Amino acid sequence: MDMNGICGDNCAYCPRYTATQHGGKIELEKVKELWVRLGLRDPDFNIKEMACHGCTPENNCAYPELYKCVSEKAHENCGFYDEYPCKLLDKSLDKSEKLKSLSAKVCTREEMDMLNKAFFSKKEYFDSIHQKYGGKL
Repeated sequence: MDMNGICGDNCAYCPRYTATQHGGKIELEKVKELWVRLGLRDPDFNIKEMACHGCTPENNCAYPELYKCVSEKAHENCGFYDEYPCKLLDKSLDKSEKLKSLSAKVCTREEMDMLNKAFFSKKEYFDSIHQKYGGKL
């Protein structure tokens, strides 16, 4: 089941989102450990701030500029626009690619599979949306 956010991340596989929705504190601690290993959070980060309830501006979003832009234009994501891809999306995709390279060095195969589904397939997702709907709405 896919459940893609504004940024193209697939929330159905996102460790933060799934831990919040189904796992609770123990699962969030595991996610925190992974985020610290990836350099995304400091070790003293409070796991309560890591909880994710989906796309909201208060959610410690990794792509706040992208969130703001898409929200203002009132579509689900960037794939729907004529000006696809834009510089803002390219910046977000570059950030994901850098994280993917780092993840390949520090993650287990299982973690990489999860991260690939959650975060590193967004370009393909956006491309498919743009092919189907870009500029037609």
